[in-house]
Amino acid sequence: MAEPSDSARQLAVWADGVLERVDAQEDLDRRLSAALGRTPDLGEETLARMAEAVRAAACGLGPAGCALAAGVSERLLTGWEEREPAFAAAMSAARRLGRTRAHLVRGAPPALTPYTLRVLLKGVREGVPNASVAALVGLSVRALYRVRRERPEVAALLLAARRARPRKGERRYRLVRVGDGPPEK
Repeated sequence: MAEPSDSARQLAVWADGVLERVDAQEDLDRRLSAALGRTPDLGEETLARMAEAVRAAACGLGPAGCALAAGVSERLLTGWEEREPAFAAAMSAARRLGRTRAHLVRGAPPALTPYTLRVLLKGVREGVPNASVAALVGLSVRALYRVRRERPEVAALLLAARRARPRKGERRYRLVRVGDGPPEK
């Protein structure tokens, strides 16, 4: 097997660093809660995930993409919409916004934005196959492969996301406090 070139190694190091910063960003709320002397709360966590789903819908992602972006199952996302009228209204408005924006660029294939690239990388890290992960962000597999060919940085990020997948049997959990009472000391 051929030795990777210096530029390939540099891209790999860069891509690993980008993913580390994405992880740090996702960990920010936990760190801010700790700075306030609080433990994560299920209600706050749910609201944050709902907000992420609304953001994804406004960016034009479908239900599966919204669920991936929010870090929940599609079934849970649907349940929230059924039980929370305000959330259902927000998702509906966000979807309309996403469709309106899509009509502004009619005729062009869906663009990969920094946000949709982050969702795509999250899917790759979670082991979603290329065809499925591309569809989650509104791309065809052919479009995904074209972007990878044209943008070495994107290809490096996708490889870094694959390398960062948890090993079999290794899972990541976030512990949150349930209820409205103060945390126990």
